[in-house]
Amino acid sequence: MNILQKIIATLNKEESRFYKLFASRTNSLKERKDVLLFDYIKQKNNDAYDEQYIAKKLYKDNKNAFYQLKNRLFKDLNKSMMLQHLAKEKDISILQSILLSRIYKRKGDVELSFYYLKTAENRADSLESFELLSIIYNEILKLSYDMVSINVEEYIEKKRENTERLSWVQEIDLLLAAVMYKIKTAQNFSAKGESVNEVLQDVLKKFAENKRIPKSPKFKIKVYQLVSRILLQNHDFAALEEYLLHTFKEFSTDKIFSITTHEEKLSMLTYLTNCLYKTHKLKKSLEYAEKLKSSMDEYGGFLKDKFLFYYYNALVINYASLDKNQALKILDEARRNPIIKQLPTYTVFIYLNTALVYFDQKKYRMAIKNLSRLLLHDDFVDIGKSFQLKIQIASLIIRFQLGDFDTIESKIKYLRRTYKETLALDEFLRDLSVINIISELMYCNNLNQDKKLLEKIDGLISIIDDNTADDVDVINYNLWLKSKL
Repeated sequence: MNILQKIIATLNKEESRFYKLFASRTNSLKERKDVLLFDYIKQKNNDAYDEQYIAKKLYKDNKNAFYQLKNRLFKDLNKSMMLQHLAKEKDISILQSILLSRIYKRKGDVELSFYYLKTAENRADSLESFELLSIIYNEILKLSYDMVSINVEEYIEKKRENTERLSWVQEIDLLLAAVMYKIKTAQNFSAKGESVNEVLQDVLKKFAENKRIPKSPKFKIKVYQLVSRILLQNHDFAALEEYLLHTFKEFSTDKIFSITTHEEKLSMLTYLTNCLYKTHKLKKSLEYAEKLKSSMDEYGGFLKDKFLFYYYNALVINYASLDKNQALKILDEARRNPIIKQLPTYTVFIYLNTALVYFDQKKYRMAIKNLSRLLLHDDFVDIGKSFQLKIQIASLIIRFQLGDFDTIESKIKYLRRTYKETLALDEFLRDLSVINIISELMYCNNLNQDKKLLEKIDGLISIIDDNTADDVDVINYNLWLKSKL
């Protein structure tokens, strides 16, 4: 799928309608070729799109004219999207003022230029957009060469203060980006990463001690992000629950949540639903999932698509414990949702969760059917090696329940070869142990009489408790092995 097809595929009805109004602003002919091309691409999926067919239909043999049409459509779509979403992106209006300032500076009107920079400064300051303030102060100091009425010393001091604030924001953002990447790619199935955790705690300590940093909404949000990541890294869900509930109430009371911080609000609600699930407060988790859903519709639902997956995930994990048939219905609904289908995590989310629900229902053939689809899918190779290994071991457990020992034997050889480096790491001792135990269980006629195998099972179960095993295993090794005793 080329970039033009991809852009058009992402447009909703409102965005498509706005584009057509935008395209007809200079020429309202009934049959505009750019609109005809737009409609054709919109109606066809990737497999059915035939560029040669539509090129001949619009221009016969003039390929150059068709490519020019595609280029115009691409540029107009970009302009249309920018105009339609301008009001939702406050930073863009600030950049507009900076651009207007530069234009009037080139025209020789320094007063107008300074007016637009002051307008940009006020907006950026209210939004705590320190990156843009840095640009604005640079522009004002440059303008001071031509406008002697500008208080240079005042803006030098403002620039210094903003540089310090910006430095802290950037340092925290870099740490958060690293931690979030680790969490997302590892899916809680890798090493805990104490070094990252220690760095986070050290930065938070310095942050709290630095009294020169203002207690602004933006910095409060950064503190919340740091504290929540630390508690998450420590798997301290009880403390995380208490902290999130308190912080959500505080932010709501202090009116920190707004259109500019709406993403943080939705993220916090997502954390709350997941944290309450971890602390086994399933009904309360579902209550906050519904708060997430209603909040997603705020401000015209401009972030709804981004958080829809998290809403579905909250429903699935809770109903997988409360009502497994309802969980399957929700998964089927998510399977058919066009927004969810576009996500890179779609395949893992649908097939893995469906397999696990069927496993809990003891419908092992349906479980292995869905898990096998995941293992054979192209998306499987894109997830982390440690997560892959956990899923592969889950397939061994399901096949053991089915008595498919021939497949298990060949699959164990494959796992030992493919994941040799991963299994050699200390943090994957339990995974290697469960593979070895499964290979012995296949040939064990009476487990109660096999003392060596029982010792191995007891040894594995004793490494971590059942709740921790729930966090790190796809299928809880402890509980599954206990069912065999």
